[in-house]
Amino acid sequence: MNFEKFVAKRLHTEKNLQHSISKPILKMAIAAVSLSITVMILAIATGKGLQEKISAKVTGFTSDIQVTVLDLNQSLEVAPIVADSALIHRLHNIDGVERIQTQITKNGLIKTDTEFEGIIAKGVNENFDWSFIQNHIIDGTHPKYSDSKKSNQVVISKNLSQKLSLGVNQEALFYFQGKNHNQPFVRKFSIEGIYETGIELFDDYYVFVDQQHLRKMNRWSDNQCSAIELKIKKGHDSQNVLTEVENNSPFDTRIISARDNYSQIFDWIKLFDMNIAIILLIMVIVACINMICSLLIIILERTKMIGLLKALGATQISIKKIFLYHAFYLLRKGLILGNTIGLFLIGIQYFFAPIQLDPEHYYVKSLPVLMSPENWAMINISSIIICMSMLIIPSILIEKVSPIKALRYE
Repeated sequence: MNFEKFVAKRLHTEKNLQHSISKPILKMAIAAVSLSITVMILAIATGKGLQEKISAKVTGFTSDIQVTVLDLNQSLEVAPIVADSALIHRLHNIDGVERIQTQITKNGLIKTDTEFEGIIAKGVNENFDWSFIQNHIIDGTHPKYSDSKKSNQVVISKNLSQKLSLGVNQEALFYFQGKNHNQPFVRKFSIEGIYETGIELFDDYYVFVDQQHLRKMNRWSDNQCSAIELKIKKGHDSQNVLTEVENNSPFDTRIISARDNYSQIFDWIKLFDMNIAIILLIMVIVACINMICSLLIIILERTKMIGLLKALGATQISIKKIFLYHAFYLLRKGLILGNTIGLFLIGIQYFFAPIQLDPEHYYVKSLPVLMSPENWAMINISSIIICMSMLIIPSILIEKVSPIKALRYE
């Protein structure tokens, strides 16, 4: 058996610790390490959870990449892009593209007997992926559109339904601007479903309608649309896919990602990384300071033992290893306790969501948590490396211990 490990384990036994005057301080060191690990796990899990949840809502509502016509017009009603079969085929063949769909956007107005509200109608067709909206529908369901017949069923947001006092299966008049300032188009639509994403930027305006209505109002052909939306497969680099889309799109098109289109949201959630980094730094410093203090006290308490080992011929490095192993066993206890508490709290929030948030400020109702194996391993491995590296500093004190003076030490 390794001599240093054997001595360190004997020092670390409960029997020896019971008679140690430093026992309360060692317990405090273990508690400090466990608290630091718990806080670090919670900081990363909540920060990454919020980033993942909010970004998934934005890309789920708008798609990862949009291909539109290159136009100086800053309004939502841009000139149409021709989504011909050749372009769609080229985009489909790009590695990383999971789904392609078209949409038409048009400004409008919903009017009831007593209220009216401005909206943005997003026209979709039978190929539209309703999975994201379906997950956020709170009443009713999404309509099933067909290319053979126009549908008058629409999906509106909870915000609009409350402002206009509209419920599922109720009808309302929708007004759309006519071409060349002609008479407005009026359509009577039936509310099929009500959704709520928690992002006011979407919930305050967007209504999902059958694309064929908007195409007819704009006098566009069957292959013309406002934008081609592309969804990226998980695990693929979005920047690489964006570059490939640019290379395979016509010269007169504009390629924009959701991150660029809604930069204010993504810049805000990017700030979470700085908050997480600051918390991790503070917690590592707290753990290191407590471990250094505990090791110093252990060395002072075991001064006589250090002198005896030196007198028996033990080297400086060998004695340092004994105390570093002893400190590592304390650190290990703190890591186990901290990981247990942290993962337990994450599990409670993940399955039961006791902590709720204000959707108006955080875009989500409950605090999301996300802990990947890579982040978990990073917390533990970096904590061990940093703490053990810092503990080399107080271990230098062992070199100052004189065997003669130490053996006389009481």
